[in-house]
Amino acid sequence: MYAMRGFVLVTAVCGAVASPCLAESPKTVPLPGVQSLVERHNKAFDAQDLEGVMATYSSSPGAVLLGTGAGEAYLGGEGISAAYAQFFTKFKPNSISFSNQWISTGASGNIAWFAMTTTMKAPIDQETRERAFNMSGTLQKEKGQWRFVSMHFSRLGAE
Repeated sequence: MYAMRGFVLVTAVCGAVASPCLAESPKTVPLPGVQSLVERHNKAFDAQDLEGVMATYSSSPGAVLLGTGAGEAYLGGEGISAAYAQFFTKFKPNSISFSNQWISTGASGNIAWFAMTTTMKAPIDQETRERAFNMSGTLQKEKGQWRFVSMHFSRLGAE
């Protein structure tokens, strides 16, 4: 009896410990319009094309960009634009590559959303650095085009 209970307990513990290691990233077919908006954003970001980046955001004064920590909340066109201008001081134009591990998207009517994990590689201070990010956002159609209403990025392992 005790041996059976011990076996069940050990099996349950092993299953609980092993299951996160066996989990796979979500695999979905991204909505083309949503994925292309993310790609346009990343291309403009890499080029340090502030006008191009801002063209991916909604013109709504409530549009928001959120970072990882406190103080990384940028509201409306002016706040979002200032945040990107600051980001652009950290790297040289046309020097970043993005590698998406996975993306999940969905839509209902004029509202869409995405969540993704991407790795950004860029030369910084004479050294190529690689950093993984989680990104998510909500999109809304404006004049027939998807635009970010909110975007959130978080650096994996950020302190």
